[in-house]
Amino acid sequence: MKPFIASLYALFLFAMISGIVVAYRNAEGLVENDYYRKQDQWFKAKTGERALELEIRAPESLSPGTSELTFCITEHGKPLRHANVQLFVGGVQKSTPDFTSPMRETKPGIYAATASLPSKGKWLVRIDLATPQLNTSRSWFYDVR
Repeated sequence: MKPFIASLYALFLFAMISGIVVAYRNAEGLVENDYYRKQDQWFKAKTGERALELEIRAPESLSPGTSELTFCITEHGKPLRHANVQLFVGGVQKSTPDFTSPMRETKPGIYAATASLPSKGKWLVRIDLATPQLNTSRSWFYDVR
């Protein structure tokens, strides 16, 4: 019984040391640079969103091909005007190219851009919103069928 326990102990020790060596050699994905500063900025942005009562209505669904994506953005219940809004679309499941485009204000508070979704699957849609009072982003995941 003692040799069995000793061999389990040696196997466990080997696995732990191997894990530490692999983590040390591939450390670039394990540590986020300036983590606390970035999180502080994120919390400030979310606090600013709540103070402005920011509301963003995204499209209900997306379909493959080229389509117009329209977002309705309001603050304090009124249309948000003259904001700098960028659209980002990226495939999650496949190695499809990402797409970034500035959005144009078609009506007060209505921002639109044309995006191409070349295939079905899971897609990430993010808008980056910048105004003099706020700099934030919102993301949605869509299952394109």
